[in-house]
Amino acid sequence: MDFTAVATTAQHEPADVVIEVRPSSDLPGAGSPTSPVATITSAMHQGGPDPDPFISPEHRITYLLREIGWAPVETVVIGSPFAVVRETRFRAAVVNHEGSSTDSVQVRNDDGEVLAELAVSGTAADTLGLSGWTVLGTGGGGWPEDTIAIAPRDWKVVIEQAKADREVAQREAARRDSFWATCVREAILDGHTAKDLAEVAGVSVQRIYQIRDRRR
Repeated sequence: MDFTAVATTAQHEPADVVIEVRPSSDLPGAGSPTSPVATITSAMHQGGPDPDPFISPEHRITYLLREIGWAPVETVVIGSPFAVVRETRFRAAVVNHEGSSTDSVQVRNDDGEVLAELAVSGTAADTLGLSGWTVLGTGGGGWPEDTIAIAPRDWKVVIEQAKADREVAQREAARRDSFWATCVREAILDGHTAKDLAEVAGVSVQRIYQIRDRRR
C-alpha cells in the first residue's frame, strides 16, 4: 500500500504544523476519508523565541515525519500531498532473561542501544502502546521476523515510563545495598577481620570500617 502525507500550518503565531499520513487512495476526491494512520502536531520552528533561521520548513517537516516513523520520497510541499514510506529507527522484541519468570519487551535503536525493557502486559503491542510507542509492523530491515518495527508516538510518555522504571530500580538498589551493608556490619561485629571482609565484599578496608561505624 502506498502512503501520502500532507502538512498544513496553523494561521497564528507561533505557527504550528500538522502532518497527517494517509493511504494514497484516501486523498480528497477518492471516496470517504478514514482516520490518518499517523499524525503529529508541533511547532514549525524549534528553538523558542530565537529559532534557527537556517532550518527550512521542509527540513522541519521531514524531521517530524521521521519522529513518527515515516520518511518523504518526494519533495515536501506545504499544503500539497507528497509520497512517504515507513522508516524504522527503533525495534522491539520479547526477551526473557535467565532466572526471570516473566517476559519483557526490549526496545532498541538502530545502533543497538537499549531504550527500555517493559514487563509484558497483555500482548507486546499492548505493552508498547501503553508506554508511548506505535507498532509499525514486524520484521524488515534485515531483522528477524519476530522483531517488531516501532516508532515513538509520544516521547514524553516514553521518558515518563523510563523515569518510573529508573526510580523503581534505584529504590531496589538502595534496599539491596542496605541488606549488604547490614550483613557486613554484623559479620565484623561477630569477630571477622576488616581485611577478610573487604576481600569478600569487594571494597576497601576503610569502607568496611565506615559500614561498621554507620558512616556514609
